[in-house]
Amino acid sequence: MKEPVTSGQDTGGVEMDISFDLEYIKSDENVLDVIIRRISEKTGKSAKEVLAEINRRHSELNLLAIEVVALIVAKEMNVDISDLIDKVEEEFLS
Repeated sequence: MKEPVTSGQDTGGVEMDISFDLEYIKSDENVLDVIIRRISEKTGKSAKEVLAEINRRHSELNLLAIEVVALIVAKEMNVDISDLIDKVEEEFLS
């Protein structure tokens, strides 16, 4: 079990599990890397296998950005990526 992360501010005794979000924010991973890692963790496939599947689907759906295809593949594999949808949207609408 991970130790609670604190910001140094008094939370009034309220504990919040924000470790996953902090892990994403502090890492150098881009959103595609995060999606690949999550699919790999959920399915047991290697990152190389996951990327190969994403690339295969990307060639089929040539008009979509690879990050969007990665979201589609994750969804098809029942991997929760709901928190990453806005991040992908921001990358392509900004």
